[in-house]
Amino acid sequence: MLPAMNGVATSQSVVNNVQLQQGDITSGQTLNVVTATDATSATTSATANSVSSAVETGTLAVTSTQTLDGGLGAGNVAAQTTVNVTTSAGAQAALTTAATGNSSDVEGLDSGAVAGTVSQTAGAVNVTADSQINGLTAQSGAVSTSTQAIANTQGVTVVDTSAAVTASQSSAALTQATGGTDLMYSPGSAAQTATAVSNNFTGAGTGASSQALNVTQTMTGPRTQAGEVDGFGNVQAAAAAATATDNNLTVTNENGALAVTDVQNNNAYTRAETVMDTYDFGAAQGSAYGVGNSVLAGENGTSMTLNNTQTNNGGDIVALSTFSGANGYDASSSATAMGNAVTGYACSDCGGTISIGNSQTNSANISATSTLSLAAGARSAIGVATAVGNNATFYVSKPSH
Repeated sequence: MLPAMNGVATSQSVVNNVQLQQGDITSGQTLNVVTATDATSATTSATANSVSSAVETGTLAVTSTQTLDGGLGAGNVAAQTTVNVTTSAGAQAALTTAATGNSSDVEGLDSGAVAGTVSQTAGAVNVTADSQINGLTAQSGAVSTSTQAIANTQGVTVVDTSAAVTASQSSAALTQATGGTDLMYSPGSAAQTATAVSNNFTGAGTGASSQALNVTQTMTGPRTQAGEVDGFGNVQAAAAAATATDNNLTVTNENGALAVTDVQNNNAYTRAETVMDTYDFGAAQGSAYGVGNSVLAGENGTSMTLNNTQTNNGGDIVALSTFSGANGYDASSSATAMGNAVTGYACSDCGGTISIGNSQTNSANISATSTLSLAAGARSAIGVATAVGNNATFYVSKPSH
């Protein structure tokens, strides 16, 4: 006679992770190209500490501590890419350059629930990413460059399951991303981005997922800075963007409940600067976005609860965008600077509701400057400059709205 079955046992997996990086991490490459018939591409990355934990069945409990702090000028992370082009980079020139201090991902897949406590600390180090295309007499059919520097980044992903995670991120680092492109001619699209983030947290729940997240982010380093400088003799469609964020939290969820409690503190100088210079152009735009503390929490399911506390006491928040050209069609330049920014939303078609507690304090100077100069003529010239101390947006609406 078979024994009675009272249920199915659920297995639990456990991850205990401790990582300490004290030496320098550097990655760099240089490509010297005369003529490429197909494409020119380069990928450069440097990471101090990295961990990834995932579960498909049962549950996963994670405890993780990552530290980047060499002391006495050590423990820096740097990624650098240089492409020198004499005649042609081919149909496309694509550069990806990334420098990362601490990186961690926790995933619950196929009904595997996750829970844990994660901590990331970046000391008084430099996290820098630099990329450059040099081709004053050269051409490329299209251009795509991404230059990214992040001191701490933590991701949580769940599919048809739940996540309960407490995260702490602290950075005393100088975080800087610098990108640049110089080309004579580009008949395709040219998209260049430089992104610098001191502390970054992302959460994503799809299917029948729910998330309960408690996140604390603190930036005490000297600065977070992103710069993008691009020049073209003749370009069809060009876009240059620089984004500098000290503390960033982005969470989205489907179906199940979303509950987020966050505390963000920034004491650093923040600068985003874009320079776009082109003689002849079809459409060309430059944009700069600098923010001390940023939160986005979105729910496409039942309910979203957000308790947000943001304090920006650091140095100035500066956004600068400069565009200069001679002849073309559509030119634009935009600069946006904010001390604290938060957005929370739910889907009305999904029966969603929001419950918000919001506290924002800014004592820093906020500056946004946009400059657009045309030597000859254009079909349109658009300039935007926006400076905000504290910005909060909360709504329940249809997804299309």
